[in-house]
Amino acid sequence: MCAYVITFPIWKGQQWSAFRGHVKLSNEQVLIARFNDTAYIEQELRFLEQHQRVKSKVEGKYIKPVYNLLPMIVQIIRTPTFIDVLFDNCVDWQLTGGNLQHLLRIYFAYDIYKGQSPRDCTIENIMRNGDSIVVLDFGLRKRTENYCAYWNPMILKGKQCLSQYQWSLGIMYLVMTNGSFIINEINKRIQIWVNGGKLDLVQLVTTKKQSIISLLQQLLNPENPIPWEQIPHHSAFRDDPKCKAILKLYEVRSMSDLKIRSASRLSSKQSGRKTQRTSIVLHESTSNSNQSTSNQSLISKISSLYKNKFIEEHKQRCNSSVKTTKQINNFFSTNKMKLKFATKQSDHTVQLSCDLRSLRTGSNLSNIGLTQRIDESDDKKFNRRLSQQEIENDKIRSRVSSIRMAIKEYKAKSLRHLSQDSNPIIQNSVELAQPDNYIQLIKRPQVEIEILTQKYLRSLECINIIGQTVAKAIEFLDALQNFWIIPLFLVFKRMLQLRLEVEKFLEAQINSFNIDQWKEVCNSREYLQFLSRIKSDNCLVKNEMILLMQASQTKADQLDKNKREKVLWFLNDNLDTNIQPICLSYMKDQLLVAVIDKRGLSREPIEWLKLQLSLKASIIITQLPVLVCESNEFSYETYLECQDSQNYTQILKYCEELQINI
Repeated sequence: MCAYVITFPIWKGQQWSAFRGHVKLSNEQVLIARFNDTAYIEQELRFLEQHQRVKSKVEGKYIKPVYNLLPMIVQIIRTPTFIDVLFDNCVDWQLTGGNLQHLLRIYFAYDIYKGQSPRDCTIENIMRNGDSIVVLDFGLRKRTENYCAYWNPMILKGKQCLSQYQWSLGIMYLVMTNGSFIINEINKRIQIWVNGGKLDLVQLVTTKKQSIISLLQQLLNPENPIPWEQIPHHSAFRDDPKCKAILKLYEVRSMSDLKIRSASRLSSKQSGRKTQRTSIVLHESTSNSNQSTSNQSLISKISSLYKNKFIEEHKQRCNSSVKTTKQINNFFSTNKMKLKFATKQSDHTVQLSCDLRSLRTGSNLSNIGLTQRIDESDDKKFNRRLSQQEIENDKIRSRVSSIRMAIKEYKAKSLRHLSQDSNPIIQNSVELAQPDNYIQLIKRPQVEIEILTQKYLRSLECINIIGQTVAKAIEFLDALQNFWIIPLFLVFKRMLQLRLEVEKFLEAQINSFNIDQWKEVCNSREYLQFLSRIKSDNCLVKNEMILLMQASQTKADQLDKNKREKVLWFLNDNLDTNIQPICLSYMKDQLLVAVIDKRGLSREPIEWLKLQLSLKASIIITQLPVLVCESNEFSYETYLECQDSQNYTQILKYCEELQINI
């Protein structure tokens, strides 16, 4: 069983929900898809397994590049009430913008679904995976629902659709290049077309490139679209350098298969009329085969002659040095090591080594049958032992060199002082420069490093209370379905700002806790590793903030103009703006009131009380200095004790104590 932790929810639908999380042991970031109705998902899981998308089963196997456009399953957890599926290549969540390369990848992804039941080819089902995409489409929504702009509008007229995904690709390109607001304009123009007007969506295209306009005209033709197989051959993709690379990656094999099938069909149709020509071709191929066989035989003979001559020359060259190298060759048991030693003796043996290396790389090595075959396994073991011994020798040499340097400095200083008049102060300084003291100074300040990491981790754990509060509030307030997601994004953004301040303190090497031997601590390997760890964690937190930002921007688009202008200035990933005042205002005046009044889903009273406690703690932590996350009224240990407790009275008492200072 794979132990995993849910960080916070991302999306919620009727059949399934999406969460951000990580695997406990490896700390691997994953997307968790939770399905409440398990009847429909089993078929989809079998489809993904058929295309080698289960991680534990694909190790050591070659995966077709196009399969990387499907989600990769890390683990499947089945319970009586739900199924959790963990994916590791769609953690970046939805693709909000795109270009022609994204459109081509989406084509190849949905090409895999040929022969399957129709899917929802919509922008909401396309996930970002670095520069590429992943289609997270489980085929759960049925076409019996209300019309969607991504579906061919021919169904509105009750007519048969000749296209399956062509129309969807065209609409998807308009949304990627214009934004999701363009859907409203598309629906208006479709309604005009249904009522007898003209359908012209190409006017919404922002580019002036004629090949792209031509492609969209053919994709967005509801009655006679471009055939599905001809889409990747369109000049819009062929003229784009980046698209050419994608075509080469995904299409080479299918194109060669297409040529072979075309040739076989042509030969079957014309077999009655061109028998004589076919026999000539057959005769030519047979003669070519015979010629190839004779060439191969000639190559083998030449290789054999060269081999015999080479071995004789090798014996003659080595006879003169057998006596001198006998003892060494017994130590280096393999031929490979003999040759490495021989390269240092003479120019003849250097040439011999080069000839042997070139001979080993020949295509006819299996036919040559050299007697000097190297035992690779023994060679690897011996090299590994040598490399380990070299590492130990380097360590010993570094220690010895340090002692020698200390003794050398000590002797030099002693000679200088002996040449001068005797002075008690100088004698004391000479005693301080003894080698033992020098060696003591180069030891790592391990105790100070442990103190540093403990204090900084304690501060970060207190700051993380804010993020944990946001995650729990999203669930309790059902924030992904309403406007609560906007202030919760603001609170999460403030938490990331505090974490980045901690990172800046470490990067600037500011001794905030008055730790001894600070210079040695900053120059230690452990300090650099700790700083790198904090930076990596902050990058993950920033990705989570971007997910919340995207959900918040979607909700902000539904606000009226005045309210939208009030929130747009902080609905971005700019972390340099001062958002502390407005963040505190939202936390105190809106979020805290909503939690106290339990304006959300049905949860146990003690769970709402714990959320209230964490929200009050977050308000206090937000106002404290970044590395001073505790005060007289707030204790991190007491907070953790209350969160783990099931005593309602104890939690309520501590929560009321925090109320005094808010």
